Amino acid sequence: MTPEVFSTLAVRAGHGVVTYPILDTVQYRFGGKAFATLGWPAAGWAVVKLYRRDRDWALSLSEGLAPEPGGRRRAGIVLVRLAAVEDDVVELVLSAAWRHAAQRKSSAAKSIRIVERQVTGGAGTAA
Repeated sequence: MTPEVFSTLAVRAGHGVVTYPILDTVQYRFGGKAFATLGWPAAGWAVVKLYRRDRDWALSLSEGLAPEPGGRRRAGIVLVRLAAVEDDVVELVLSAAWRHAAQRKSSAAKSIRIVERQVTGGAGTAA
């Protein structure tokens, strides 16, 4: 897989994907939540953020996927070695990562509405 193919698949992972270049990398975000980064930890690599429960499933799909070492491993971060992974596997993993970002965005919006209701005593914006 090439970086260009990864980028195309990341942008197509779901609606509302925004690319955000940072130094020599590109982050793919939905609702301000990053779900993948191309070019990290080095050229030819990417990382994808999944739910922890999805990480083991993703790792079973290809030898080109590996758990992130250290604390980020527990957060569901998966390393993608582009030269060793198939396009269809990356497409599946990116779709799962986009859903994770979309659910995190939805959860954050719900939390904000709850706090607004608490602050205003129940008045304010509709849920």
